[in-house]
Amino acid sequence: MIEQTKQLAVEDVELALDQLNPVEQWRILERLLFLLKQNNSQQRQPQDLFGIWKDVFPEDFDIDKELYEIRHAWEEEWSDLDA
Repeated sequence: MIEQTKQLAVEDVELALDQLNPVEQWRILERLLFLLKQNNSQQRQPQDLFGIWKDVFPEDFDIDKELYEIRHAWEEEWSDLDA
C-alpha cells in the first residue's frame, strides 16, 4: 500500500513537472540535488577500516609480501614465454 502511494506521488510530481517551464524545472532539479547531497553526506560516516577488515585476514597476513607477489607475478609469466 505504501509503495503504491509512493508511486502515485511520483506520477503526480512528473505530471506537475511537465507543466513547468524549463527555468522552474531547473530550480526543482537544483533543490533535489541539494537534498540528495545533504542526505547522502549525513548517511555516510567514515568507518574505521581496521574494524571492518579485522576478521577477514589472518593475524600473520603480510600485506607487503602479498603486494610484492601481485606486482611481480607477471615477471615469472614473462620469463616462461621466453623459454
